[in-house]
Amino acid sequence: PQVSPAAAHALGVRGLPAGPPAPRGAPSVPGQLRPVLRVPEQGRGRSAAEAAVVHRDRTERGPGQRVTAGDIAALHSVADLFRKLDNAYGGGHARQALIRYLEHELEPLLRGSYSEQTGRRIFAAAADLTRLAGWTAYDIAAHGLAQRYFVQALRLAQAAGDRGYGSYVLVSMSRQAVYLGHGREAVQLARVAQQGTAASAPPAVQALLHAAEARGHGLLGEVRACTASLARAERALEASRPGDEVPHWARFFDEAQLADECGHCHRDLQQHRAAARHAERSLQLRGPAYARSRLFCRVVLATARLGLGELEQACALASEAAQQAAEMRSVRAHEYIHDFERRLEPYRDAAVVRSYRERAAAAR
Repeated sequence: PQVSPAAAHALGVRGLPAGPPAPRGAPSVPGQLRPVLRVPEQGRGRSAAEAAVVHRDRTERGPGQRVTAGDIAALHSVADLFRKLDNAYGGGHARQALIRYLEHELEPLLRGSYSEQTGRRIFAAAADLTRLAGWTAYDIAAHGLAQRYFVQALRLAQAAGDRGYGSYVLVSMSRQAVYLGHGREAVQLARVAQQGTAASAPPAVQALLHAAEARGHGLLGEVRACTASLARAERALEASRPGDEVPHWARFFDEAQLADECGHCHRDLQQHRAAARHAERSLQLRGPAYARSRLFCRVVLATARLGLGELEQACALASEAAQQAAEMRSVRAHEYIHDFERRLEPYRDAAVVRSYRERAAAAR
């Protein structure tokens, strides 16, 4: 597949060089030096009442107003909140609220006045929120919109001088490429992410990057390359130690997440027994806060059981996942269910399959 325009831009970053210095004060800084957050038009939308509130808020925070440490702390807290909502209920649950926050709160802050050090901190927080907006758009299958947010998050990470976070944005784009079936693009993006990360990066970060590459190889059916990338990810994670300074965006990558990645890779390689083993381990280790990830992993396990000829167990697992998907606003969650159901077609006349379809239809 061809590389998308957004991915081509990201690949052109070539290791995420440091961006321009953060401005010291908005009124006197040339516009081209300031990365401006522009919420894509499809993400906008407000009522007349909301517009009045926005006008009042922007009057209270005029251009050039000083940005404080409290403002930046609030950005991080809001990002944590929306991240938890996304993990538990899907990207469609609170996405519009996140977009309004970007437009009504974050944009005015970026037009404020701040020192170079504070500027880098606010750009880093803005990159995190913008990537999350892209991730929620990806989860509801608004893929073009998601790519525009991801590219903007890359620019903000550059302005913050945060090469590591830029690599994480590239990983997010690699995940989207896997979902869209673009395995070669996924591998390219993961490799650029690795190039943009220092060799001294924490083991959890290195594991995350190698696992992202493995997913692309798995999709392409490249057994040796996939196995090698997974092995590098496993060695990196084994090297991690309590007390390692891990950036906040990589702390989710633990044994449960690595087992999840392995399960997906072995599923794509049609190595059903290995896929089942890793998926079961991930489900044992993963906490309930990651409800959507648990759903994905449960479907991977159901698919593996189906591949092993365990039809009844596969349908039982998928039935539970279908009920969970009905409670989420996530196109990806529903697509996982549909993918399993396509694999069920050869068994459509079996009583257990007819029973599953009835339960799944009732859940919808």
